[in-house]
Amino acid sequence: MIDERFLDSVRGGFIGLGAGDALGVPVETMSHEAIMAATGGSGITDYIAPKQLRVKDTLNLPPGSTSDDTQLARVTNRSLVRCRGFNLDDQGIGLVEEFEASTFGWGGTTTEAAKAIKLWRDSGGKQGRHPAAPAPPPSKEGSSAGSGPAMKIFPLAAYCLFGRDSDKAAAMFLAHAMDLGLMTHGDPRACIASVALGQAIAGFAAGASADRAAIIARVETAVAHAEAQYRFFRPYQPPFSSYLARAFALLDDPVALRTEVNASFLAVHSIPFAIATALRHPGDFRGGVIEAVNAGKDTDTVGSMVGAMLGSQVGLGGIPKQWIDGLREKDGIIADADALCMMMHGYDPDDAKRVIAPWDRDKLH
Repeated sequence: MIDERFLDSVRGGFIGLGAGDALGVPVETMSHEAIMAATGGSGITDYIAPKQLRVKDTLNLPPGSTSDDTQLARVTNRSLVRCRGFNLDDQGIGLVEEFEASTFGWGGTTTEAAKAIKLWRDSGGKQGRHPAAPAPPPSKEGSSAGSGPAMKIFPLAAYCLFGRDSDKAAAMFLAHAMDLGLMTHGDPRACIASVALGQAIAGFAAGASADRAAIIARVETAVAHAEAQYRFFRPYQPPFSSYLARAFALLDDPVALRTEVNASFLAVHSIPFAIATALRHPGDFRGGVIEAVNAGKDTDTVGSMVGAMLGSQVGLGGIPKQWIDGLREKDGIIADADALCMMMHGYDPDDAKRVIAPWDRDKLH
């Protein structure tokens, strides 16, 4: 039998991710001030029709629609279930198959990575890029540094970390998360950000026993390990840990978090802001997601991240019923969560094998 609390945490995290995404889609790219003006000062409180005009792919979406944040998390999940564990080659092929089906709302970095891996697949490995070969280094500051790796991390965090506090599980999650992130994004700080988010999700999944200090310590420890392990691999500055420390220092100042931490669409800004916002609202799914979305900028991504964290903590019962019922992909997302839980039952994720370390390009064929 699958533990009911475990199942509810995975379902809540996955549905929470989708709900936060759908709440943020209509105002993606808008500033806090623009969101307030467009909603008569009330801010986003429910699913609505799009208000933003910059992201053309989502202009005509009906309320309750999700974006690439939910789509890419489901890609990760399908591969985990299909392979009964983490397989980087299959994650790459899954990304290509989704690329061929729909790139609705995808960012340029993920799109280019899918094209390169598709060429590798279609050429029988003679051209393109193997999934285990890291994405090329950024051509300029801020490129290949978005939140794509974090979008995909919830299922991997649930698979490796939920109910497991061992150093071995944390090390395996770190290895898999970095491999998965570097498959698409060349700035390792974006991948380390996904490690931080995954550990935060697992901390919240501990339920009532997860307090602010414990989650902060868990995240800081994981980031320190990641930065130490990858210190010689594209050691860009400032490190992700410096952005995270700034967010934690401003936990009790929502205005400063919104204006100083949530400064751009880059992972070094969005993920610290999302973690800090969730920490400000333990057990309060609605309050946390609403604060995140109404802060503006990358609203669908930040909303989905806060939704995954708090949803993992409160389960389905802690998410507003109208948000669950109004989520257009509700049934598919719950089916995905159930499939992951059933696959995990009796299976040890520590048995999964890393494919190729990111610096071992010479081993690729």
